Amino acid sequence: MATEELAKKLQRRLMLQISAEDANGEMVENNNYLEIGGGTEGRPVRRNTDTELSVILSRRLDINEGTKEPKQNKVFNPYTEFKEFTRKQIKEMEKMFKLYDSGKDGFIDLMELKLMMEKLGAPQTHIGLKKMIKEVDEDFDGKLNFREAQALTTGSRFEAEIKAENERRKRIEEDRKQRRAAFKELKAAFM
Repeated sequence: MATEELAKKLQRRLMLQISAEDANGEMVENNNYLEIGGGTEGRPVRRNTDTELSVILSRRLDINEGTKEPKQNKVFNPYTEFKEFTRKQIKEMEKMFKLYDSGKDGFIDLMELKLMMEKLGAPQTHIGLKKMIKEVDEDFDGKLNFREAQALTTGSRFEAEIKAENERRKRIEEDRKQRRAAFKELKAAFM
């Protein structure tokens, strides 16, 4: 019931807008009009703010009725995208990202990444830094946003985990060899 009333009001506003046109088909000067872009003959296209609102509301009405699909905006949520980290770890990474983002533009560029790597005790060459950025840069802008920096952190974390796992396996194998050698010595002593 409320959607029908809203649709009627929008139709009424649309009819008022159409009646406000002059003989040439151009809109009459009004404070509610905005100039947007350029027209076909070089003159600006005028749009009524009420028309923009009516378009938005009619789209919402169509979505509610099921005749149109809603736009799916890709929203980055670090908590759901990087499930391997806890909330506390992600908050710490955000603080770290903001700390090294000296330009306060929401991106870490090459020089900021260089400074960050030096402070973390792993200095890199410019070529190495460019490779790091290229590896995770999804929008090809040469800078890292927080999501891309997370992906960089995730990759290095997995590498560290793999190295730790390999070292653990080596230790287990060495322990097994030592136990076998000790067992053989005891066996030889009793025989």
